[in-house]
Amino acid sequence: MNTQLFLLINASDQASKLFIYFAIFCANYLMYLPIVVMTIYCFFKSSYRLLVIKMILSLGLALLITFIIRHLFYSPRPFAVNIGTNYLLHDQTSSLPSQHAVFVWTICLTVCLNYARCFKKLVFLLVLVAVLVSWSRIYLGIHWPLDIAVGFLVSMVSVYIIKKFWFLIHPIIKRLLSHKKNSIDS
Repeated sequence: MNTQLFLLINASDQASKLFIYFAIFCANYLMYLPIVVMTIYCFFKSSYRLLVIKMILSLGLALLITFIIRHLFYSPRPFAVNIGTNYLLHDQTSSLPSQHAVFVWTICLTVCLNYARCFKKLVFLLVLVAVLVSWSRIYLGIHWPLDIAVGFLVSMVSVYIIKKFWFLIHPIIKRLLSHKKNSIDS
């Protein structure tokens, strides 16, 4: 089923060059948009900094889980087993889970699960970015659909853990930030 879904999404040999370039842009560069947006949010309101701290902690946990999974279970990329069409150069590292999917979905889910009501337009933008990045990695032949799905699950678990234990983490963060502020003021 993973292979059939991959072949359904993966670009054919006759794919439009313009569409291939769009997918390459999505696969390689679109993931930076959430970083730019969140940086801008931080400069306008200090209350958004807690959201960014939650994102950073969730990303750290998600990438740690990704690192462990990738080193425990090797999953060859589609082009490594000669399935589909590959339009993007990539090393033959383990593909499960997709680090790009983990990155964009963790940022997206942090906002969705913590501040969805406050940031409706941002949530829409982040979901769109996450879907486009995830789709492009399959379309260009770099990842299997299962790699994206596992990346989404890793993101969901990481964001949930940080949200669940935020009551323990928040006082430590608050203390660190107030200590830093006091050091600067002195």
